[in-house]
Amino acid sequence: MLPVSFITNFMANSVENPTFSLILLGFTLVFVLAGYLISHAKMWLVPILPILLMAGGLILADYLIFSPKERVMTVIQECIVAVERNQKAELMTHVAPELKSDVEQKINWAFSLAEFEHAYANDVKLTENEFTTPPTIRATFFAGVRFKVRSGMAYTDRYACIMTLDFEEFRPGEWLITAHEERNVLGNGTP
Repeated sequence: MLPVSFITNFMANSVENPTFSLILLGFTLVFVLAGYLISHAKMWLVPILPILLMAGGLILADYLIFSPKERVMTVIQECIVAVERNQKAELMTHVAPELKSDVEQKINWAFSLAEFEHAYANDVKLTENEFTTPPTIRATFFAGVRFKVRSGMAYTDRYACIMTLDFEEFRPGEWLITAHEERNVLGNGTP
């Protein structure tokens, strides 16, 4: 018998990413249809409707239910858009109150130095810690920006780093950045 934790983790992962479960349901449907075509016994048609209902339910759940990791990915995307639009205030809405003063100084400095044209986050890896209260998620990704210097000169018009952000759920569905760390990968300093 399978342990309960395996079953609950499989169910949670199926809602977050139902691809594997949908493939299993597809193979089951093909097996049932093959059984019917070989034997012409109507009993093979009975499981078709439940299989289709399960597949539809998984697709609907994936569409309607946003997991914590999906919410954090949404916050990261909103931060990227805020940087590309040069919207400091919009960017600050994703920062936790205890981190605002430290981050605000850095953001004001960066936005006064450069006008951002493009921002991106690649290879985002999310690690959820379910044992903390409130829950936390650590995001590690390759981040970069392309910018124009407002005044003066710069060695380059790009900045890239490995960024690590810690997110905490402050209210149901609202994830804010509580800690950040960046490691420069181009060796050209901070913009």
